Amino acid sequence: MEMQVSTEVQIMIDNRLTILNTYELKQTPEDFEIAVGALARRVEVEGHSGVLSYRFFVNASERTARGVIDYKDPGAWIGHHEIAMSWPEMTALHAAATLAEVIFLGPLTPEIQAWIERSALTARFRGGNIFAGGFQRPSGSLEE
Repeated sequence: MEMQVSTEVQIMIDNRLTILNTYELKQTPEDFEIAVGALARRVEVEGHSGVLSYRFFVNASERTARGVIDYKDPGAWIGHHEIAMSWPEMTALHAAATLAEVIFLGPLTPEIQAWIERSALTARFRGGNIFAGGFQRPSGSLEE
C-alpha cells in the first residue's frame, strides 16, 4: 500500500531550517548549562514564534557543546537573531562558549548571508545542505 504525504506537510518540511551549532567552552560546562538554560527560557517566552525547538548539549570531557535549533523557515532564523542577539542571556552564552561553527541543514538564503556579513559573528558557516527526504510526525502522534 502506497501512502501519500500531503503537499502542505512536504512544503513545511522542505522550508524548515535546522541549525547545528558547535561551541568551544571558555568557562565550565556548568556555566554553559546555566547560560543556555536562561537563554532557552527567554527564547521560549519572548523569542520569535518561528523558533520551533531550541536544544543544547555539552561534552565536558571535550570542552565542547552543540546546539540544535529548528526554525519554521529562513525568515525565522533572521527574526530570532534580530530579537535575541542583544539580550544579556545571549551575551552570557557568548561569555561561556565561543561559537565555532554553524551548519545549515536547509536553505542558507541570500538574506541570511547578508545578515551574517553585517554581524559580529566569527564562526565558520557551512551551507549547501538541501532537504532530500524524510518525514516529521505531527506533534503528539507518538504512542508511549
